[in-house]
Amino acid sequence: MKKIDSNKFKSLIIKAFELLNEKRDVVDSLNVFPVPDGDTGTNMTMTMKSGVEKVKQTESESCYDIAKALSQGTLMGARGNSGVILSQLCRGMSKALKGKDIIDANVIKDIFVTANKTAYRAVMKPTEGTILTVSRLMAEEAENSFEDNIDIDKYLYKIIGAGHKALLDTPNLLPVLKEAKVVDSGGQGLMFLLEGALKALNGEISIETDLSEIEIEDLPSKDFNVDLTISVDEDKKDDLIEKINQSSTSLTEDFDNGILKLSFDCDDIKDLMDIVIDFGQVLSMNVENTNPEVLNDIKLNRKPSKKYGFIAVSRGDGYDKVFESLNVDKIISGGQTMNPSTEDIYKAIEKVDSENVIIFPNNKNIIMSAKQACDLSDRTCRVVETRSIPESFSALLSFDEDESLEENMENFNDAIEDVRVLEVTIAVRDTNVNNVEIKKDEFIGIVDNKIVTSKNTIERTAKETLKNAVDEDTSLITIYYGEDVEDKEAKKLQKYAQKKFKDSDVELIYGGQPLYYYTITLE
Repeated sequence: MKKIDSNKFKSLIIKAFELLNEKRDVVDSLNVFPVPDGDTGTNMTMTMKSGVEKVKQTESESCYDIAKALSQGTLMGARGNSGVILSQLCRGMSKALKGKDIIDANVIKDIFVTANKTAYRAVMKPTEGTILTVSRLMAEEAENSFEDNIDIDKYLYKIIGAGHKALLDTPNLLPVLKEAKVVDSGGQGLMFLLEGALKALNGEISIETDLSEIEIEDLPSKDFNVDLTISVDEDKKDDLIEKINQSSTSLTEDFDNGILKLSFDCDDIKDLMDIVIDFGQVLSMNVENTNPEVLNDIKLNRKPSKKYGFIAVSRGDGYDKVFESLNVDKIISGGQTMNPSTEDIYKAIEKVDSENVIIFPNNKNIIMSAKQACDLSDRTCRVVETRSIPESFSALLSFDEDESLEENMENFNDAIEDVRVLEVTIAVRDTNVNNVEIKKDEFIGIVDNKIVTSKNTIERTAKETLKNAVDEDTSLITIYYGEDVEDKEAKKLQKYAQKKFKDSDVELIYGGQPLYYYTITLE
C-alpha cells in the first residue's frame, strides 16, 4: 500500500476509537494508585468519541478536512490530562495534513513528528515514562525508518513496534510504574488506538459497516440556530470559521466573492458579535431560539456586570452548598470518575458575566483541560491549580475584590500551599505502593497524594492517616465526609481528632462526595 484516501482514513479513525472503547477498562486498570478513579481509558475514549462525532459529520474527500474535524472534536471533548494530550496529538496530525487530500509514507512521517512536537509543547513539565515518551520514540522511528517508496503498512508496523517497545520500557523510566508493576496507562491507550488503525488498514473493517454500527451518543442539542452572512477577506475566512466552530455544531459554510454565509447551532450567542466584528462587516444575521426554556433577554455587546467571576468543579451536594455560599458563579459537575471536558469548562467560562473568570479545577487531572478551555476563550481567564475541592475553599476565603487579578492569583496560590490534603478511599486491586502492601477492598489513606496506610476498616484507616499527617504546626483540622459515611460515624472521628490532637481545632462538614469516605484538610 502506497497511499491512504479519505474513505480509508475515516476507517482508520473509527476503528482506532472502536478498539480503545473495547479496551478502556484495561487502560483504566493501569492506574498507579489502586483507587476507584483510574479513568485514563475512559477519558481517552470520551475524548476520541467527540472527535469521531465530528468526523461523522464530515463529507469531504480531503484527508486534511477529516483530520481537522477530528482535531476540533477532540480539542473540545478532551477530558483529563490524557485526553488533552491526545487532543494535541490529533492537532499535530491535522497540522501535518494541511492541504493534503491523500496520505503517503512521507506524510505519515510528518504526522508522527508534528504530533509529537505539538503534544510536548502543550505540557509545561513533560515527564518521561508516559504517553509523551511513547509518542516521541515513535516519531524518532518514523524519521529513522523512512525510505522512498516504502510500503505504508510495513512503515507503520515499524513505527508502532517502536511504540510497543517504548511502552514496555515505561516502568524503567518511572519508578512508581515499576513498583505498581504496570505500564503507563496513557501510553497503553495510545497503542490501542494505533492497533485499531492498523486493523482498518489491513481491511478488517469497512467504513460503511463502521459508521453505521458503532453507537455514539448524540451530542446535547443546541439552543440557537444562527444564519450569518458576513463580508470577509479570503485570508481571514478560515480563521473565522474555526473560531465559530469551536463552540458550535452542524456548521455549514459557503464562500463566494468575499461573502461568507454560515449556518450553525450554538448554545450561547452572547459573545458571537464580539467574535464576528473582528473579521468583517455583518450583512445579515438571523437567530432562532430552538429551546423555549432558554431566556430571550440575552444582550449582545453588554459590559460585564462585575469584576470577578468564579467557576468550580465539584462532586457532592455538600460541597456544592459550600461553593454557593462562597458566591461561585458556575459549578461544573465532575471529579474522580467523570472529568469535565474542555467544552464543558469553555461553555461555563462564556456564561460567567464578569471581566475576569477564575477556575478551580479541584483535581490534578482536570487542570490541563481547564487551561485548554482558557486558551480557547477570548475572555480574561485564569486557572488556580487546586487538586482537591477543599483547597479551593481556602483559596476563595483569601479573595479580595479590591485587589488586581494577579494579586488575587498570588493570594490563591499562597493559600493552597498552606493546605495539606488527606483522603480515605477503597482499594480496587492488590498492589504495593510506597512500600505499603494493599489488598483489594481494603481502605487506603492518602496524604498529599502519597499512600501512607491500608487497613480493613474506614475508621482505622482514617485514624492512622491522621496520625501520619498531623503535627505541631497543625492548628485546624477540617473533616469533609462523603455520601457513604453516616453522620454518627463522622462525629466519632471528629471526637477522636479533638481528643487526640488537643492543640488543633476540629471542624466537621458534610461534603457528600462519592468514593472518598473522607477528605481532610490540615492548616
